[in-house]
Amino acid sequence: SLLYRDEGKIGEAINFLENVIKNIPDKPEPMLYLGSFYEEKEEFNKAEKVFKKALIIDPKNIELHFRLGVVYDKLDKKEAAIESMKTVINLDPHNANALNYVGYIYAELGINLDEAERLIKEALKYSPDDGYITDSLGWVYYKKGHYKDALKLLKKAADLVPDDPTILEHLGDVYLKTNDKKKALMFYERSLLKREKDKADIEKKIQELK
Repeated sequence: SLLYRDEGKIGEAINFLENVIKNIPDKPEPMLYLGSFYEEKEEFNKAEKVFKKALIIDPKNIELHFRLGVVYDKLDKKEAAIESMKTVINLDPHNANALNYVGYIYAELGINLDEAERLIKEALKYSPDDGYITDSLGWVYYKKGHYKDALKLLKKAADLVPDDPTILEHLGDVYLKTNDKKKALMFYERSLLKREKDKADIEKKIQELK
């Protein structure tokens, strides 16, 4: 099935995996791959069903809980996403990605910011040079109004992951808060260039600065 993914034939891979699951219904691995292909196709409701089915067979599978949490997030089921990630953390307390995920959702929602900071700092203990986790901590500081600390971390995140559109947008946001409109515009425009979708919000920010 990984060969299908490399060739971009996701539909064929899905058909193949569905047949595998019919013949071997008690193995979670094909379901994990099938759900991941549904994610790639942005068919998140189907992915949710597959991951839930797999978790009945293997209820302590960390990767399945993590992927289900991501799917819940994509479906805007934030509470369910947090619960799935907390399950991952209970099963694997050093799981930097799950610690970061919960912290970042809190930051995005503007809630539990002290807990978000604690979780993301914990994640950074286990993945200190991860640009996305560094961005998350910078975003928590931004949400707290600590713009100097936010800027320092977001610059570091952009060095670690130079072309990520979200990190570039976050840098634009913090420069805007510190009244450096020229740099804000520059980072917004760089963010827009790197986006294949979700362009409307960043285009609006750019228009407001011109």
